[in-house]
Amino acid sequence: MMHVKTTKVKSITRENIGILVAALIALALAILTDRRGMPHKWHTAIAGTIVPFLVVILAFPLRWKRWSFWASLAICFAVHTVLIWIFFQYALSNVRTFGLLLWFPIAFVEMFALFVVVKSVEEKIMGKKERREA
Repeated sequence: MMHVKTTKVKSITRENIGILVAALIALALAILTDRRGMPHKWHTAIAGTIVPFLVVILAFPLRWKRWSFWASLAICFAVHTVLIWIFFQYALSNVRTFGLLLWFPIAFVEMFALFVVVKSVEEKIMGKKERREA
């Protein structure tokens, strides 16, 4: 019973640290965009990027030691960043503010897509299907 309690405490601590780091990164990026005079819509782009990726990272702590996990996450992040930049720069070119609540449903769907895509890219990198453990 003690092992379960210790594991739960470690998990909660890891999640809290992850959330804190993500919040600090988001804050730093938001300050940077403000200092450069960029529209506030970029705050939504930042949060809409950090939240889905943070959830995926925190959902797979056992994969953190695998380089293939981080490589697949980096590939997905690069593709996501390019697509977000194109959308916010061109499709929302006349928009200065874009509320996070409007973007959150898209980020929510993306989070589930990332679960599948990250695993798929990781399997392609490794060149084989991951064996299921009992």
